[in-house]
This record gives sequence, C-alpha cells and structure tokens, in this order.
Amino acid sequence: MAGFYGAFLKNFGKESELHFDLSLRNTDAIQNDIRDTKSAIGRSVLNKLSKDRFFITKNDITICFEGINLSENINLFTDFFNAYLRRGINFVKDLQGSFSGFVYDRKLKKIFLFNDHLSTKNIFYFISNEGFVFSSELLALASFLKSQQISYTLDSDAVYMMALYGFLLEDSTYIKEVKKLPFGSILIYDLESRKMNIDKYYHFSSEKKVIKYSDAIERINTLVEKSVSQIWNKSSAYAPKHISFLSGGMDARTNIIIAKNLGFQDIRTITFGQSNSKDVKYAQQISSGEKLDGFQRFLDHPNYLFEDIVENYIKPNDGLMMYQTSAHSSSTLKSIDTTSFPLIHTGQIGDLLFGSFAKENYDFFKNRASIGYTGFVKESRFLDKIACLPDILKKYQEVGYEVYTYEQRVINATLVGDRSLNNVIDNYSPFFDRELINLCLSLPNKFKTNQMIYFDWLKKHHPRVLDYPWDKINMKPNSKFKIVGGMFIKKYVNGAKKYFGLEYDSMNPYHIWLKDKLLMERLDGIFLEESENSILPREIIDDFKEIYNNNIFEYRNKFAVITALIATRLYFLD
Repeated sequence: MAGFYGAFLKNFGKESELHFDLSLRNTDAIQNDIRDTKSAIGRSVLNKLSKDRFFITKNDITICFEGINLSENINLFTDFFNAYLRRGINFVKDLQGSFSGFVYDRKLKKIFLFNDHLSTKNIFYFISNEGFVFSSELLALASFLKSQQISYTLDSDAVYMMALYGFLLEDSTYIKEVKKLPFGSILIYDLESRKMNIDKYYHFSSEKKVIKYSDAIERINTLVEKSVSQIWNKSSAYAPKHISFLSGGMDARTNIIIAKNLGFQDIRTITFGQSNSKDVKYAQQISSGEKLDGFQRFLDHPNYLFEDIVENYIKPNDGLMMYQTSAHSSSTLKSIDTTSFPLIHTGQIGDLLFGSFAKENYDFFKNRASIGYTGFVKESRFLDKIACLPDILKKYQEVGYEVYTYEQRVINATLVGDRSLNNVIDNYSPFFDRELINLCLSLPNKFKTNQMIYFDWLKKHHPRVLDYPWDKINMKPNSKFKIVGGMFIKKYVNGAKKYFGLEYDSMNPYHIWLKDKLLMERLDGIFLEESENSILPREIIDDFKEIYNNNIFEYRNKFAVITALIATRLYFLD
C-alpha cells in the first residue's frame, strides 16, 4: 500500500540502514525521506492527487497528508499549517475525505498520527522501551523491526481470527507488539517521556432519533447529492474523465446515475465477473442504457486466483483479509490503464447505510460462529482459542449488529480488501460521508426494513436508478412487492443451493470452479507446502488442517487458512 512511515528509537543502527521498504519504492511514486542517526520519517505514494497529498516541513513542523481531502475550509497545505498553529492537532477532527497522516512537531517533541472515521488508510504502530515506529504498511514496519534487530512475537488470536473469520477484529495484527490505529483517532507520542495516548474523536452511535420518514428521505437526498458532487468534482479538478466500478448491485449504479444527474459526463465503467452471471448482465444493461463507456472483464476461469498470490494479493493488504475477496477487483484493475484517472469511484457500503445489516436484538454469543466474512465457522470450538473474543462479543452485545458491521466487517474487512487497489489508484464512495453515516445510523430500524428507505428515496429523487434489474431479486426494484418477495425467494433458494453444493448465480462461482479436480489439487498443494514450512506451532497447524478440510460454501475456509499461513510466513520466516 502507498503510504508513509516514521521511526524514533533509542539505538538506531547506522543511518544508511534506516530503510523502510514501502511497496511503492523504486517506481514512479512520489518519495520523501528525512533521516538522521536518531530518527527517520518519509513516504512513498502514488503520483496522483498531487494537490491533496503532501509532505512539507515549515518552521520545524512536518505535516504529511495521504489520501483524498474533501474538507471545505482546509484545502491547501498552507491551510493545514495555519490550522495546526491555531488549534493544535485538534484541527484534524474537522477533516473530511479518505486519509491518514502525521504531524511531527520538533519544538514540542511530539508525533501526532491521525486517520479518518473509517480508517480507509491504515496506520500501524509499535511502541516499546526501544522507542516508537509507525507505518502505513504492516509488512514494511515488520521488515524495519527486523533490520534493527528488534524482536516481536506472534499473536495467536490473530491467526485463528484469519483462519476462522477471514479477517482480524479490533486493532489486532499478526504481531502482538504492533497494533492498528483505531478508526477516527489521533495518536500522540511524546518523544521525551516516551509515552503515548490515543484520542478517539469519532464514534459510531446506535442511538436512534425521532424524525419523519419523509424528512429522512429529504435529508438523505441532500447529503448523498452533496457527497457525490464533492468527490466527482474532486476527480474533475484533476482530469475531465471519470472511472467507476459497476455491477448488477444498487450502490455503484446509484453513485453513477446521480453523478450524471448532477451533470458529470465522460464516465468509463469497469465490470468483472462470470460472463453469464446476472451481475455482469445487468451491469451491461446499465452501461448501455446510460451511454457509459463500459469495460467488462469476464472471469470464466479462476486462473487469476493462483497468479503470484503473495505479490498480487497477500502483500497489498498485509494479509489482513482472506485473499480471494479482493483478487477479482485488484487483478482487473491492474489490467487497465488508469494513468489518466485520478481516482476510481465506487459504491462501497451503500447497502449498509440503508439497512442491510440493521438487525435488532442480535445475540453475539449465540451467533459467534456467523459474524465473520467466511459466512459461518464450522469448527466453532476453535473460536474458544481466540482469547479476546468474549470481550468483543460482550461489547457488541450492548451496541448492536449494525455498529459491529461498521466497526469490524467494514473497517477491518471490506475496506482492508480495498487496500489492494491503493498501489494503483485511490478509491472513494459517496457513502463514506461522515454526516450521511451519522444520519443513517440514527434512523429507526423500521425505516430500514428490507432497505425500503433506500428505494423510496431513489423512487422520489432518482427514479432512473430503478429502471434496471437488481441482481438480488432479478427484477427492477420499483415496488415493495418485488423487493421484499424477490429478496426472500433469492435468499432461501440460493441458501438451499449453497447448502447442497448446487450451482447458483454468482459473479465468482468458486463453488463450481473448485470442483475441478486439477484446480482443487493446486489449492491443496499450496496449503500443503505452506503448512509444512510454517513457523506456527504444531497445535495450530493441526487445527488449520481440520479447518481447511471441513468445507463451507465457496470454500472460504480454504482461502482463509491459506491467507493465514502465507501471512505468518511473511512476518516470521521470510
């Protein structure tokens, strides 16, 4: 992942050895390094959005901003410095967009790290008696610690989370001594006292507010149109053409058609999936009907899943998400020339805002085997080996499933998967808007039942979005009867087909592909080689063998276990 780093240790090696191996080094990336015998800070970032991302030192203050800045009153780098001088680090609480960054104040002898409310740009940090190290890339941080002969240890909770859930919960990494900065946070490290504290400036709230249904629809429309306008204008400021993902789902098409309604043109779309899937078919209809420049990549064979797994799929997101979940999008994007596009538009998490995960009275302890990205855990007794899990379950038992989805499934899984794109191009969804998220979380659950407020809003303000079939119901979502009935039928029909191993419509039909004996042998071969050469204790390897062999739908257990094995090798053996 493109990003930055910093290291402040008591005993550095030679200055020439202060090297952070960020993945964009030795490319046409923008690079900065400031180092001496006591410290090292720097970045290696995409040569895009040059007016947004910066690394500048003025009057003993270095500010690094990485990502997409959508703030209304803090635009240029001079605004950042002025805001910091006026308000201190609290100015970052008003920043909007997709970002992370740091401020190094040499006079105060403090380092401040910060990220956005969704942690779309990760920061990892290490603190000990040796000092303080941080980086956008976990693998780069681990490599640096090795170069400085600083030891670290395996977090067994993390490897079981990956193998069972397909992603890591909370601030966990594979390394006990390294944590991920929580979303919406400012980390302050004092170089003199060598103490650290974290100021959590953003929280997801499950508190509901009293609002009329009609007023909620109007407020949604105002905020979505504002958010779409902001990000598409940002893209237009750098280049006249736009590029966006498009599928048979609702969210990306909603983004694109609203953008067209607001006057944005010259849109290229990217669709990927099995050529005969409804996802691809409906995306083609939208592209044709809206006169978009549509590009399709047909994934009728899973060869892409085996093409240099480590470099293409594990390293780009530090092995923090089971690798097949982002392989289709990242491999597709690498096949396209994106040099003329500053960023790629998506519709990420739109369904979440409008109710797809609004479950009341959800029992996390009873359903602990079903809260992961794998769908469910067949060997639920292995969940007892995740020592931190009971406290996590207790926390979300109190605040609910919707907040859990934002804080864990989205931030630690969905958006971590998107990191696989970040060495190619930045991505953004209008549904990331903080004020919009706050509004939707505050809406009564009855408004979001069957996502009806989504469709009622579109019907009133953007009806053309509903003129095309939706892949979840295989019909146009233009009536409550179609939406509710269609979702019910598809849910249970597809659920039965998954359970009995039958063919069902999917953009990536792993369950069909891997019935091919030769392909399964390739996957089994990877598992065998990685497990035989693993540094993991024999007990964990034996558990992984059982998890790997007890299949769940789409063989997600196999991909999750392989991801855990490869990732731990990268951190503790290579």
